[in-house]
Amino acid sequence: MNTQILTQRTFLGRTFQLWEYHVSHGSLLIRSPKSLDEATNIDIICSGVDYLSAPRFIYNLEITEPTVEEFQYLQTVIRNPVPMSYIHVLVSNGNRFLVVAAGFIIEENTSDIFDSPFDDIITRAKPIQ
Repeated sequence: MNTQILTQRTFLGRTFQLWEYHVSHGSLLIRSPKSLDEATNIDIICSGVDYLSAPRFIYNLEITEPTVEEFQYLQTVIRNPVPMSYIHVLVSNGNRFLVVAAGFIIEENTSDIFDSPFDDIITRAKPIQ
């Protein structure tokens, strides 16, 4: 598997999907899967997710900073104070969607589309007995 961390914040022409979410670990994967036209996946890997407001499909993604109003809104919705660095705004064709997550990494990889960055977490989890 070939993996590269990206600093790129705009992905015009790509379609992202809410791909995987684990409530118990607050882990979220938003993926633009590889296809006949795209040789790589682009994954947005979030950890410590406290808030998510986004549709299943996100087109022409741009990741940007929150407005003052978005920051103030999240302070009222989430009971604990939210650091500005935890707020990520996903812009899709002019529409703004919010993600609050302690960890937020953008990664390009050649993994199989069914591979998960959380496989290790899932494997280590023990069932309740």
